[in-house]
Amino acid sequence: MAVSQTDLDLMQLTAKKFDDINASLDGMLRSLLSELEGLQSQWTGAGGRSFGQVKQQWAASQREIHRNLSETADAVRTAGVSYSATDTDVAGRMGPIGNNTHDLPI
Repeated sequence: MAVSQTDLDLMQLTAKKFDDINASLDGMLRSLLSELEGLQSQWTGAGGRSFGQVKQQWAASQREIHRNLSETADAVRTAGVSYSATDTDVAGRMGPIGNNTHDLPI
């Protein structure tokens, strides 16, 4: 039988790391794009149009990465809470059984 085991604090920390990396990556990519936009005014003709298309593709990819990291963080966070709630529920249900003393007619 497979065993599932987790630690709520660890899962919350992992979710926060995803959030932090997402924010850091977003800042780095925005900074890089800002640097490149300075060049756009100097690019004319087909090169300038190509840069515009690449910039749009870049923005779409960046939004997808941001969404995926955010969804992963949310999923980890939710799973941690669900595991913790289930563990607490099971402990609550099993506690009274384990604490009862039974007089067996032996």
